Amino acid sequence: MKSARLCWRCLSVLLSLCQGILLGIASLVVDSPVLAQPITPADGTGTIITPDGNRIDISGGSLSGDGKNLFHSFQQFGLDANQIANFLANPNLNNILSSVTGGDASVINGLIQVTGGNPNLYLMNPAGIIFGSNAQLNVPGDFIATTADAIGFGDGNWFNAMGGNDYHNLVGTPNQFAFDGTEAGSIVNAGDLAVSEGKNLTLLAGNVVNTGKLTAPGGSITVAAVPGSNLVKISRPGGLL
Repeated sequence: MKSARLCWRCLSVLLSLCQGILLGIASLVVDSPVLAQPITPADGTGTIITPDGNRIDISGGSLSGDGKNLFHSFQQFGLDANQIANFLANPNLNNILSSVTGGDASVINGLIQVTGGNPNLYLMNPAGIIFGSNAQLNVPGDFIATTADAIGFGDGNWFNAMGGNDYHNLVGTPNQFAFDGTEAGSIVNAGDLAVSEGKNLTLLAGNVVNTGKLTAPGGSITVAAVPGSNLVKISRPGGLL
């Protein structure tokens, strides 16, 4: 029994240390200026980055076979305060899915928006995502931020953060998230993240720390930590299992 109590005590100490580290990161984001990386495209999707003053237009990308899903790939993705990442959509799109492949956490301290359509927006970076105190959203659909390694569409079709993708076959609605590593990246939010009426806001990572504000009027907010290697499936709109 003494050995068991000692093990639980050690586990408790380790969990407290991990929580303290994450809260320290969150406090740093809130209290200190955070320099973001530039937004740079990666090879593979044909993503085009066009700066226009403080606004950065994001166009190009690769379409699924049915033209409903648009895919972007970035080497780095970050925003300083007052910068705007403007994803260009069209009325036919249901989802825009973006991956960050460079191995650095995304530091977002500006505005993420979608114009030209009403798709949901997915941002996937296995290395982590930090929303600074000035981070905001202006998206017409759901917003999903995740540190998963891949987003699944069923029938064995995956949008992988790393490696090749067959975008033509990535049709339909994303319905699962694969965490393949032993230590998934974290999401820290110190900003004011809000989605439109009836839409859903999801933060899905190895660890999630929220010291800011999350708002989804008439919709749902999902904040979920996924330990180790796991598969998270969407059971219904806005619901995760």
